[in-house]
Formats: sequence, structure tokens, C-alpha cells
Amino acid sequence: MAPEVEMMKDILRKSGRLDGKGFSEAETGLLSKYYELVVKWNKRLHLTTMTKPQEFFERHILESAFSESLILPSVNQVWDLGSGLGVPGMVIAILRADLDVRLVEASRNKALFLEEAAAHMNLKNVKVIESRFEAIEGLSEESCLTVRAIERMEKMIPEILCLGAKASQLLIFGAKSLEKSVRALINDQRKIESLLIPGSNQRYVINILRST
Repeated sequence: MAPEVEMMKDILRKSGRLDGKGFSEAETGLLSKYYELVVKWNKRLHLTTMTKPQEFFERHILESAFSESLILPSVNQVWDLGSGLGVPGMVIAILRADLDVRLVEASRNKALFLEEAAAHMNLKNVKVIESRFEAIEGLSEESCLTVRAIERMEKMIPEILCLGAKASQLLIFGAKSLEKSVRALINDQRKIESLLIPGSNQRYVINILRST
């Protein structure tokens, strides 16, 4: 096994999650395997610039685990738009086998990577959808929509909110300034909060909840 993968395992065992929970040995094995697959495919697909174990752990794994901790108990399906390397969707799928996770990715090559990674890790709860997210139909009330790395994010907010109009929850990663664009389009049927990602001074998760 590559030294970097062993380093990732050590980090996962020693560091734990932002909410104070530790990673189980099964989760550690799958997350380190996921890291190994990303690094392998990254040379060809340029999935991420963060390939060193510690930075990959902090930016991709920890932030994804933080978003997983916010998912409502009523949610049974997660839609990860513009999934790319699979963040946060693939990490959520690893941590929550009870959730049906749909990874929506327009790039054929990246969709192939996601399919290969899910198959390699035997993640039965993952389905990869090769499509632009604009072509996806409205989501169910039991859904959570996640968005982390879509191009022109601020301009795409109206379409993202439209797609998730009936969803119980939307989790949108971005700077604090993105909240203004979201609030301008949110009606009284939604509750919104911006949560600073622990350990960051400028990265937020905007948590949008349907009022009950």
C-alpha cells in the first residue's frame, strides 16, 4: 500500500470528525480507499489540486462529514449536484449506508470515475447520474440536495433552488456572500442559516430547511 494511503488511515484514526465523533474502522478503510482512487484517477482527470493526505482530509473528507452531520432525520435520499470527485456525496454515502445517494455529474469521464469508485468500494447506496443538473426533475420531500463545486454558483442559485423547491433540505457550500443571493430568492416557507465550517474562517455551509 502506498505511504500516502497509510498516512490517510493514520489521520482518520487519530483526528476524528468535526462533531467530535471518531471514524469507525470500516469507515476508515473505505475513506482511505476512496482517497487512493481519487489520487489514482487524478493524474488523468484533474479531480482536485489537494492530493496530500492532510489537505485532502481537511478539505474534502472533514467538510463532507460536517455536511452529513446536518442532514435531517427525515431525509432518505441525497442528491449531490456537480459531484465531481464525489464531494460531499461519496463521503456521505460511505458514512450513511441508510441513505440513497445520487451523484449528478455532467462530465462523462468524471461520471465514469464515480461509477468505478462506488463499484470498487461496493457502495450499494450510490447511483451515478451522468447529466447536467438542470435536466433533473424536481426532488421528493424526503430529499436533501447538496451543492459544493458547481461553476458560476451564484448565477445558478435560482435553478438550484427551483430544483430543490420540494426538498426537505438544501446544503450549499460557499462564501458568506452567497447567503445574500440565496435569501433574496427564499420565500417564507424556508428557514436559512449559514454555518461556518469548523476550522475555516471563510467557508460556509448554507443550510436551507423547509418549514413544517
